[in-house]
Amino acid sequence: MKNIIHLLKINEVKGFEIYCVFSNGEYRVIDIAKFLDSKELKSDSILRNLYDEDKVKNVIIKNATLTWPDIKKVSRLSNGMEFEVELDLDPIVLYENSEIDKERDSAYQLGRELKKARISAGITQEELAQKVGTSKSYISKIENSRSDIGYKTLRKIIEVGLNKRIVIE
Repeated sequence: MKNIIHLLKINEVKGFEIYCVFSNGEYRVIDIAKFLDSKELKSDSILRNLYDEDKVKNVIIKNATLTWPDIKKVSRLSNGMEFEVELDLDPIVLYENSEIDKERDSAYQLGRELKKARISAGITQEELAQKVGTSKSYISKIENSRSDIGYKTLRKIIEVGLNKRIVIE
């Protein structure tokens, strides 16, 4: 399960939107109503329950995915045996049908903050890249949240490139 995307935490539920953290470190928003509409799942009698905001808010994380303990479905084995299970949704499908939570995702926050600091220091991406021994393209990717950044690189950008001190609170 180490390399498979799964859910780690629910931060908040607002209406049909579930704000959560995935195992790749991304903070994402899943709009359940939008998801159901896009997949034309309104006709599914079990999933139709998720068009009720009160039922959506009862979501929990169980087995690394979103689960609704109060919504049950009957599963039938090939031998005819039936049992009741809680409604859950595949975490990969949820990831593919979610959007980055730009308010909470640290990559977005970090990129924005680095860009502000660079502009405040009055230097270009190219000048910053030269100071820290990287490329303008990489600086751009960091500022636009298209690339992860390691601590050593972050420290070099802040302390060498921007002549600031890094403090993590």
